[in-house]
Amino acid sequence: MNKNTSLILGSVFILTSGLIYSIERLSSTVHWLALIKTAGSYPTIVEYSFFDNIFTPIFLVVGIVLLVISLMKK
Repeated sequence: MNKNTSLILGSVFILTSGLIYSIERLSSTVHWLALIKTAGSYPTIVEYSFFDNIFTPIFLVVGIVLLVISLMKK
């Protein structure tokens, strides 16, 4: 694997991690808003955690490792 491939794959993994996290937050917020509309009361505010989805931190770590590998190559 050459330097450019590691750099591109690392960037893609980090972007994918952010995309998964954003979509998960959006779906949780929409679900919470739907509960407010149907129940008529305000349930507790949704707590977001980075570790709710196992793939988000894994993709982030893999992306950072690939970026470090690409920066260490000459």
